[in-house]
Amino acid sequence: MPEKPPSDPAEHAQDFSRRYAEDLDIVAGQAMLDLGLTNHQMGARDPDRMSEHHCFFPEDREGGTVSFVGQVTLDSGLMNPELLTRNYDEATRKLWQRTRIGARAQAIIAHELAEHEYDHDHELALIAGPETKLCISQEARELLRQMERGWRGP
Repeated sequence: MPEKPPSDPAEHAQDFSRRYAEDLDIVAGQAMLDLGLTNHQMGARDPDRMSEHHCFFPEDREGGTVSFVGQVTLDSGLMNPELLTRNYDEATRKLWQRTRIGARAQAIIAHELAEHEYDHDHELALIAGPETKLCISQEARELLRQMERGWRGP
């Protein structure tokens, strides 16, 4: 009989991400390809998986990150329905929860690239994200707009 999943949303998302890491890596890589990221921008070496190159990091919980050289990764936060609870308003949290995973991934990728462009300044990336030149879905663009409106800071 399988173990019951963790009740904490972040732990549940991470547990799911660990079990399906390879599939999620393919999905993350495809989302990046579809948006036109270069090979250099797609993924990074994952220290938790023998420093192999991956686009999805199941052990991280931020949603996504970008390195100082512009390498974008997605992580278990993508699956966490409570990811935007702490620093965002209720409307943003609710929109995140009803946004499909593919649109969440697009929004995170666009946001992370904006963070790289603006020297890792989260607030400037919130402003720039919705104006991305990437061909993201309307659902992803609306999520980025709501993230900008709903930001409450650390």
